[in-house]
Amino acid sequence: MRYIGPFFRMNSLSQKEINGQLFHLSKEAVRTLVLESKCGLVSSIKSYKKLSPSIDVTTIGNFSPLLCMYKKSSPNYIHNKNSNGFDEDTFRKEICPTTNAMMTLCILELIDYYDSFKDIDSNFYCLSEVYRKLSRDQLKFYSVNLRNPEGVFIDKKNLLENNYKGFNLVDKSKKFKFSDQAFMMVSYYLYSKKFPDEDIAEEYNKFSLEILEMFLNFKEKIYECSFEEICKTLLAINLFYKYSKDSKTQTLIIDLTDFLINKFDEKDYYVDSLDFTSLFVINLVLSYKHTKMISFNEKSKEIINKLTTLYDEDTEIFIKLSGKKDIKYSCLDVNFYFLSFIIFANENNCYNDYKNMISSLYRKYYIGSGLVPSWPDAPTLDDCERYRGLTLNSTDMLDESYFRMPNFSSPISSGVAPIFNKTITYSKKKNSFDINSSSFDSYRNMFSFYLFILLFKDDFISETSLSILDNSSLDSNLQPTFTNPSNIDTSEPELPYIPSDCETGCEDTVEPPTLVINASVYDTVNLPSTDTTDTTDTTDTTEITEIKI
Repeated sequence: MRYIGPFFRMNSLSQKEINGQLFHLSKEAVRTLVLESKCGLVSSIKSYKKLSPSIDVTTIGNFSPLLCMYKKSSPNYIHNKNSNGFDEDTFRKEICPTTNAMMTLCILELIDYYDSFKDIDSNFYCLSEVYRKLSRDQLKFYSVNLRNPEGVFIDKKNLLENNYKGFNLVDKSKKFKFSDQAFMMVSYYLYSKKFPDEDIAEEYNKFSLEILEMFLNFKEKIYECSFEEICKTLLAINLFYKYSKDSKTQTLIIDLTDFLINKFDEKDYYVDSLDFTSLFVINLVLSYKHTKMISFNEKSKEIINKLTTLYDEDTEIFIKLSGKKDIKYSCLDVNFYFLSFIIFANENNCYNDYKNMISSLYRKYYIGSGLVPSWPDAPTLDDCERYRGLTLNSTDMLDESYFRMPNFSSPISSGVAPIFNKTITYSKKKNSFDINSSSFDSYRNMFSFYLFILLFKDDFISETSLSILDNSSLDSNLQPTFTNPSNIDTSEPELPYIPSDCETGCEDTVEPPTLVINASVYDTVNLPSTDTTDTTDTTDTTEITEIKI
């Protein structure tokens, strides 16, 4: 049964509605991409049938859980007797560590949401168990297959066609990114924190702390990277501190933030890198929150004031200082700009100063621009997810506006997955947007979805009166943590890894630094070899000659 909503709807959306819609978009998009798209190497379905008698994978639709996600594809659904998911002919079979770390972080963050459905709705609750097993399998896959022989995570590429029966991963070079190591550090740590009773938890915790030690020992090498690369690395380290409250991390945050402030003042990043200027604001807010350094708060205010001047109240768009007639936005331009104001306003208790701007930006870019080609349907009136406290009582029913705007194309009606298109273009003359191309870029999407889930999950859970098992350990303003949610078996499952027939090998290129990582997780595995510098991600890479394990 569906509810068509009231006859008249106001143009202005509340903060709760905006947060709820973006959380709903993100959690449903992650479910589609991770469990149904087949855009990556697919795990064995049989192992999920054995996981718990409460899990019926047939209820999850086209169930094909990803061990890792490819770089790009078309977001259009293909339905035929041989395939249901994205068009495999459009896959760009490169595998970026940061993208995959964020994919795992997304499903780890969503586990406690689906835990709320335990003993209420088995179909929703089973996603908690699926995500728990899948995140474990993904992390093991990464440690075995996405590292080079020295133990560092690097980009890979699959040379084989089939996503199920085998893979041949190769390295493109020996270069690595600090940000890749940083986000992997966060994902391994978060898993160990969420499931401390599992047999692998202590090993993952130790592994993540060894990566942290590498950052502490080679901080000077990070300073040699680009502004964008350091900004991403700092974000991951801020998130690691948020989860761990490790005092060593706090010192690193101070040093990197100070360095970025100086580097930011050397160049006009408002023109050349608006997306990472906005991400820098997010970092400054988090760095101030985690260290209480006044200079970080002052710098965030300075930059947010400048970003505010880019917003045009008449057209409800923000101007990129390129001087061109048409303005081309990447989805990260939009998402980081939008989030920088929400995070800044919330942390400085000044949301009312920006609420009209935030609401206008949301309607203009997320609803009216084509940035999002389809939006997941709201839960039906028969779904407990539609009701506060999961009660199914009519008095507790949430309006559709907590999930989506009306008349937005659904994935089923449009045949397109709910993703962020890579770019959109605004015509100043026509005062309208054009979509340059409909394409799925996994790095941009997983980065965006992770931040939306991280920042809006608590608000949605609070608004819908869902319970959380334990939110005492983490920063309550952004993200709770929780304890072992169930009594399911946590013993080592039979992993669905596909044997690699690739030989190990690396090319020697430029003069590298010496790096030491005592990486103890699955050290003895013979790794295949790859180089993929993500063109959607303007980061520096570092090359390795010696890593002692």
